[in-house]
Amino acid sequence: MAQKFPFANFQIEGKVVTVIMVAESGVATPELAQRSMVAFQKKLGRTDLVLVAQGVSLTPLYIGNRAFVDKLKDVPLGRINWQHFEA
Repeated sequence: MAQKFPFANFQIEGKVVTVIMVAESGVATPELAQRSMVAFQKKLGRTDLVLVAQGVSLTPLYIGNRAFVDKLKDVPLGRINWQHFEA
């Protein structure tokens, strides 16, 4: 059975960047974050991705291209118009 992931698209630096919400455990270490990123890139066939997890402090943790993360880091998760896809 496929798992549903919330996602949203943002225009950043002339590119459509897809933000995907994942469990914090999926990005708990740099190695896990890299594996998660590669898996989503292969699944979606795109490289302009940012992963986000809600940490213990309820602060969003954005992971990905530094330029994209810098633009997104102050975006509250509750203000994002989430959609869902199955993977």
